[in-house]
Amino acid sequence: MNKSIILLLLILGLCSGCYQTEIDDAEPQLVVEGWIENDRPPIIQLTTTIPISKTKRSLDSLDQHVLNWAKVTVSDGEKEVIMTGIYNKKIFPPYIYTTTKLKGEVGKTYKLNVDYAQFHAEAETTIPAPTKITNIHVIPVKDKKMSYIVKATILDDANTEDYYKVFVRSSEKDMTMRSSYFGLFNDKTLGKDAVITIYNGRNNLTHPYIKQHFFLDEKILIKFCHLDSIGYQYWKAFEDYHVEGRNPLFNTMQKLPTNIKGGLGYWLGYGSTYYPLLIKEK
Repeated sequence: MNKSIILLLLILGLCSGCYQTEIDDAEPQLVVEGWIENDRPPIIQLTTTIPISKTKRSLDSLDQHVLNWAKVTVSDGEKEVIMTGIYNKKIFPPYIYTTTKLKGEVGKTYKLNVDYAQFHAEAETTIPAPTKITNIHVIPVKDKKMSYIVKATILDDANTEDYYKVFVRSSEKDMTMRSSYFGLFNDKTLGKDAVITIYNGRNNLTHPYIKQHFFLDEKILIKFCHLDSIGYQYWKAFEDYHVEGRNPLFNTMQKLPTNIKGGLGYWLGYGSTYYPLLIKEK
């Protein structure tokens, strides 16, 4: 029998076995998604893990996993500030913890504490110095009408090993800065000209499939972040999962790394710069 047919039958058999297997509900875990940037207040989002289910879940059903009444504090070593919970429907999840009493400073270390019911979590992070983008070019995609990518030259220090992450917002109706597709960089892999390619972000809620290009007259906001090795490791695993996670043959089942003690997720310092851009041909 042809080897490829044997392989296909084996895969189908394994998938069938997986479908019939019942998965016991695990105890919920706290998930922290938090960051603090230079000259900006901290932002923290809290949820709990969602049990695996064979049935499709509605977005409304996910509300029960968003934590609205936690005690969240951030300390810079001199003062500790209690975060205020704010509902914002332009962000997903639509509830954040933040403050007007504290803004990030380059070089400072910030400690996060979270308390909610049986959960307690803590983490520390430091804000690195921001790195600037010196040139931005909009380039049409060959064979794709009205589609574009962005090329950017960064002011990278070739004498140090640095890590960068790009986020993109392409709708003023949605304030969420989404992870740019292939938007993570180790400067040791960049050429001497330090040019990076910026693709669109991915919205799993409304566009489960990747819309990696931009369109003519589209207004976007680019957030270019300098981050530490801990942040790089998290986002590297996250991007690997997004690239491979929909592949039925080589699915990624690894647990994302975390610097949260007592939970999952991340608390990261970003040295950030922002660049608004209108997609136009020059």
